[in-house]
Amino acid sequence: MSAFEFVFTFYSVMLGLAAANVATGFADMWRERQVVAVGFCTPLIAGIVLLGVMNTWLRFWGYQDTEVLTPWQLIGIVALATPYIFISRAMFPVGGAGIGLEDHYLAHRRTILLVLALPPAVAMIRTATLLGGLAPDWDLAWTAFRFLGPLALMLFPGRSANRLGLAFILVWMIVGLFR
Repeated sequence: MSAFEFVFTFYSVMLGLAAANVATGFADMWRERQVVAVGFCTPLIAGIVLLGVMNTWLRFWGYQDTEVLTPWQLIGIVALATPYIFISRAMFPVGGAGIGLEDHYLAHRRTILLVLALPPAVAMIRTATLLGGLAPDWDLAWTAFRFLGPLALMLFPGRSANRLGLAFILVWMIVGLFR
């Protein structure tokens, strides 16, 4: 097994855990839909997490010819993947809480949005460190919005503003998937 295959497997397991948590959360949402109001924000966050996982995985796949196994590499992987795992658990209330999913998101939105801004921040720091700076290109603009979008959304506590902001971030993530 090459160093890249080892690191990629480790990364895939971590990202897969986040995706599995989202899938389990969706199943729980469906099962409890008659009792707990779903709303729009939690499904939008779930979509953002899934697209974030896919974007991260595809971007890392592109580095297969240049990646080497170092402790910093593993620290970077954990720093990029752990926020998605956290969000994939934190976006759903503890079973039996009796709170609607959107109300749960709105009560914890600052934490969720702050953690959502971490992977692109880590990606920009990692890129700047490895390449000796950040090039003003499409990838930087896309990543910068992924960082700044959730932070800006923290300023707007309203339900409609969060629905709209999360929908825009979700669309941005879809666009980025095909970049």
